[in-house]
Amino acid sequence: MPAVQTVRCKRCGRENRAGAKFCAGCGAPLAQQPTPPPAPVSTEEAKEAAHKIWDLVKTVVTVGGRTAWLELTNPQPALEGTVVERVKIDAMTPPNEPAFWALLSVGFVLVVFALAGIWLFPFLATVITLVLSWRKWRRPYFSLIGWKSLLALIGKPAQVPAWHLKVRTEKGETEVTIVGETKGNVPKEGERVWVWGIFDDKNETRLRAWKVQPLNAFGQPEGQPLTAPPLFPLVPSLFFLSLLLFLLSLLVNLLR
Repeated sequence: MPAVQTVRCKRCGRENRAGAKFCAGCGAPLAQQPTPPPAPVSTEEAKEAAHKIWDLVKTVVTVGGRTAWLELTNPQPALEGTVVERVKIDAMTPPNEPAFWALLSVGFVLVVFALAGIWLFPFLATVITLVLSWRKWRRPYFSLIGWKSLLALIGKPAQVPAWHLKVRTEKGETEVTIVGETKGNVPKEGERVWVWGIFDDKNETRLRAWKVQPLNAFGQPEGQPLTAPPLFPLVPSLFFLSLLLFLLSLLVNLLR
């Protein structure tokens, strides 16, 4: 059994329990034992903890930043399948893209803070969008067609063309919509294609696309792809915008 700690009374010599303020025998006050200081953290432990934190930060920054960059500059095809139906619409109302207005609103607020030299808010926005990019958030998204929605708000009706394709994949059929002026070759029914875009639902049955690349019998790209105004995920776009304005806010502080 472990030894019970006691405190000896200097007047009568009685052993008292540790922590007692007065002797149980004569009532004399007992000298309090000093509380032992906490065990110091060894240098090796401190280095190991700092190393783990640095590894986490490096992973988030590296993976999140690279993911955001690739989403904007070189995204991968969203699906591969066979075109089973295609319908062209000569004119339709531009789709509502709330992410376009969110980008403008958040960008305006961050510009105001950056020009005022207040770096905290652009920095927080950079960190938050970096983490979300690391988690590979693709929705919501926007395109440059959002400007046509702006024209509609000021009384100028806007119409855009569109293609509706039905693509059969291993998981089933996916409704593919391509909105805006297009260039390149329209895929034929029965043709195998790669499709770039962003799904509108979690079940991946509806896809807003901006590029369709026909494939040959060997599964390799063949001919000119059908392209429309590209789609930009909001989160990666905000990450680079926030990072730029964070650096601008630091520059403003340095020049003061």
